[in-house]
Amino acid sequence: MITVQLLGGATLRSGDAPITGPPAQRHRIALLTLVVAAWPQPLARDRAMALLWPERDTANARRLLNLAVHVIRAALGEESIASTGDSLLFNPSRLRCDLHELRMAISTNDLETIVSSYTGPLLDGFHLDDSIEFEYWLEERRRELDHAYVGALRALAERQERAGDVYGRVDSCRRLVVADPHSSVYALSLMHALDAAGDWIGAIQHAAEHALRRRTDLELEPDPDVEALAERLRTAPPKRPLATNGASRDASVSIAVLPFRNLSTDPENAYFADGITEDVIANLSKIRALRVISRASMMHFKEERPALRDVGTTLGASVVLAGSVRRAGDRVRIVAQLTDAETDRHLWSETYDRRMEDIFTIQSEVALQIASALEAELSPAEHTRVRRKPTHDLQAYHLFLQGRQLLGQYTTESMVGCLTFFSRAIARDPEFASAHALLAMVHAQLAEMGVFDPGSAYVRASEAVDQALRLDPDLDTAHCALGFLKAVREYDWLGAEREFERALELNPSGADTYDLYGRVCAGIAQYDRAIALLERASELDPLAHRIDITTTLLRAGRVDEAIERAEAALDIEPHERTRATLGWAYFLKGRHEEGLAELERAVAMAPAALMWLAQLGEAHALAGNVAPAREILRTLEECSRELYVPPYYFAYVHTGLGEAERALDYLERAVAARAGPAYSIKGSFLLAPLRTHPRFRALLRQMNLG
Repeated sequence: MITVQLLGGATLRSGDAPITGPPAQRHRIALLTLVVAAWPQPLARDRAMALLWPERDTANARRLLNLAVHVIRAALGEESIASTGDSLLFNPSRLRCDLHELRMAISTNDLETIVSSYTGPLLDGFHLDDSIEFEYWLEERRRELDHAYVGALRALAERQERAGDVYGRVDSCRRLVVADPHSSVYALSLMHALDAAGDWIGAIQHAAEHALRRRTDLELEPDPDVEALAERLRTAPPKRPLATNGASRDASVSIAVLPFRNLSTDPENAYFADGITEDVIANLSKIRALRVISRASMMHFKEERPALRDVGTTLGASVVLAGSVRRAGDRVRIVAQLTDAETDRHLWSETYDRRMEDIFTIQSEVALQIASALEAELSPAEHTRVRRKPTHDLQAYHLFLQGRQLLGQYTTESMVGCLTFFSRAIARDPEFASAHALLAMVHAQLAEMGVFDPGSAYVRASEAVDQALRLDPDLDTAHCALGFLKAVREYDWLGAEREFERALELNPSGADTYDLYGRVCAGIAQYDRAIALLERASELDPLAHRIDITTTLLRAGRVDEAIERAEAALDIEPHERTRATLGWAYFLKGRHEEGLAELERAVAMAPAALMWLAQLGEAHALAGNVAPAREILRTLEECSRELYVPPYYFAYVHTGLGEAERALDYLERAVAARAGPAYSIKGSFLLAPLRTHPRFRALLRQMNLG
């Protein structure tokens, strides 16, 4: 099937392959747009010639038009454009075109389809320099379609408000703000929607963002109505808990899935049992009515199995799913049992003895039968997502599970290693969307961590996430990865927010998404919102995601709370990042010796992770230990001759040494290259001495942070 995309740019495709060359030449794209826009009426050839070749005489214009029609038909099919007398008629049965689908939705007032079909202005960025007539026509069509899109959003938001669909209303209002970010009417609509959803912090934050846009873009003072609403929300008692997009904090049923026991004779099949556990968690997480404890916390119970009541108490779960997996040849036997954590009463159990090729059906059935046992209602969309098979290639699935098991170890080595498995899975099944999504996320995170050169890693991540979303537009992990990329690579904060919110709409129990979203908010100094998001991640994954809250508390200047949190986190996450964070908490409290000792331990635990070494250099410099700071600087310089060292790390040490201009030289390079955690300079306590410097403020403006 030939696909023609005219909204948000122009692309022609045959299946998955783009059509380039003569059919994609600008006048031919313009002609195709005119023909589609005229439907169901034919487009007169004289009208086409007048719009596309106004400076040509009639004979030359007709020759060019005939050639364009011939080229389009050769590429898209002879019947794609029919001739009716001296006119041209679009044939929608032969081509799929987004503009046609949008116009059909507008004609029937199908609000949801209008909103989902409108992916951007008609022929965005397109110009015909030799035809001002076509430019006038195109601008008028753009205004018409934009007006229809905005009207549909407003009507949809009103309908969602009447129906009590608070999350749908928030999404519609966010889209209105994106359509016109300076509109005070839309700002107020979004703030009211956020407040109705329980996210009063987000509503107040949006008021600040709207004021900044007015000052920066229009040189206007903040809108008084927006400011007044923000003030009412700040002072209105009682403050409601944040209910960000996803399941409510007060969801009545929370479920913990214990790691399925591997009963196979081959211990190498442990990755398979872990994979089944994670996929069951993933399927349950797609159901908004359930609050599902995330994988990282559950893996703490892999070796030791406490009483189910203790599991429920530790994780805040009301029911617990336990099970086992036995794999032999092409057969798999899965036993699953759901138990009330408080009463130990069995709620549901089932045994599945099937061929391996039925593994995805089993996983879907487990999730759906649990939902039924718990009387959780599923929307048709949720039901479809739970039933969707990730791949039709079992070997690709096994490779994916092995890669995901490595990723779950969350070490630099394991993250680099998992890429090989994801790549091999994609090689076997190029349409394996989840493998593309995790490949994108790992490349992005390794670039942000300073392990990979961002110049190539972010390109690879962007290609992978685009492919994932093309294959499965409703894949939450892909939207999460795209949100992270929009923040760290593009400094597109609204775009990042939109993608994170979409990921949470698709997976309301997505602890990793809440965590990344919170980290991005902390990086741009939205501390209240960041802490609320990170607390939500901790609720969904109680035995993980603790150190990100601690770092955010340090950024917000809440040092005593950070020390308490970091010391408690050592019992659960005794790795180098926890040590380094605790070190900085001590240091900022004035306990320099204890702080340096913890940073030394972090470096010793991960000698290849140069970020901790660079931070140790800054701490030494701030403590007045210039000699060891200079020595660390020399070490970083020597390492940079052999491997990639983000310029961000050099900025740390020079900041500590009080060498602001030199630090800013490196920081400017880091921001330009998107190196390391450059996206987070606004909220970084490690760069606090630079915040008042004019060059630092200029960097924030470059990053759309004002």
